[in-house]
Amino acid sequence: MNKTLYTCFASPQRSSQKEIMQQYSVIADNKDLAVMMNGVASMLTVMNLNRQIVFANKAVLNTFGYTDLQQALGKRLGEMFGCRHSFDVNGCGTSQYCTACGAMQTMMTCVTQNTVVEECCMASDDGKVTLDLRVQCTNIQLKGNNFILCSMTDISNEKRRGVMERIFFHDLNNTITGLNGITFSLNNVKDPKYSAYFSYLTLLVNSLTDQINSHKVLTMAENDEYQKKQHKLFTLEFVNEEVEKYKQQASMDEKDIHFIDHTKNHLFVSDRILLSRVLGNMIKNALEAEPSGAKIDVSVYLDDDGYLNFRVHNDSIMSENEKLKVFNRSFSTKGTNRGLGTYSMKMLTEKYLNGKVDFVSNPAEGTVFIVKIPA
Repeated sequence: MNKTLYTCFASPQRSSQKEIMQQYSVIADNKDLAVMMNGVASMLTVMNLNRQIVFANKAVLNTFGYTDLQQALGKRLGEMFGCRHSFDVNGCGTSQYCTACGAMQTMMTCVTQNTVVEECCMASDDGKVTLDLRVQCTNIQLKGNNFILCSMTDISNEKRRGVMERIFFHDLNNTITGLNGITFSLNNVKDPKYSAYFSYLTLLVNSLTDQINSHKVLTMAENDEYQKKQHKLFTLEFVNEEVEKYKQQASMDEKDIHFIDHTKNHLFVSDRILLSRVLGNMIKNALEAEPSGAKIDVSVYLDDDGYLNFRVHNDSIMSENEKLKVFNRSFSTKGTNRGLGTYSMKMLTEKYLNGKVDFVSNPAEGTVFIVKIPA
């Protein structure tokens, strides 16, 4: 008797091992087809209508670290990769996060629309590997069997380079435009206003320098070239310095940053540069999400598990779709020229700071991002 399995999206039902092997033989016994698929540089898989792999070419096995095709048979795409959401519910395709997965959408849609192409971002369960894929799925028939032919192209480098270049030049252009405007104004300003304009000019120059350094650090971290440093820091002093960096910017936008001081000034050791980038992104994201007149709360505290919690709160909330994609590289709620803020927070924290990043976003609590690192 088949047991009804729970799912948030696609069908959780699976074919038996006997059925998988029968479907595998349809492909494997066709020697010309098998040779052709293995001779293609692109990653190719053949899946049954339960989205289970019945054949994968050598490019797939090499990319996902398999030495034998038999290891992959019966698995779904996310399970073969080790996607962090593959086993949340009842396998790849059944969690709420799968509703936002481009690969899943192509598999489900191609059955009725024949050929579908989408982009997909998959992160491994340990957070060490992220793949951006262009996925094309086609519904095919072989010897009376309905299959899904899935072609995958790794576009990680293309996406990373394109996004970082767009963001870099977008941010620099905005800052330089501000510099030009304030410099022009300084030529015509009278003495009483000079100090305010000069203060804003200093803010823009510091922001420009910080943007250049941030992209340099992120690029090195992505390429595993960053050498982590150990700095002795004090919690209250560190957070207060970060808040002060953004207070003038917030004031110009008629917003307020409130540092909630409700903890002891703990001594801890961490990489100041990376932690500054992480907390700075949290603060900037909160400021950009809010309209004029809003208040941003920043705090730090030591929890019972021995972790320092850096917390940033704002009132606006994200949509359900935004919450599902918030840590994806190149995704942003603020437009196409954004997208590395939350991704870099998670990547730098988990890869280099031995910590964790989490968030909540709901009407009762607003949006709260928390970075936890060992004390």
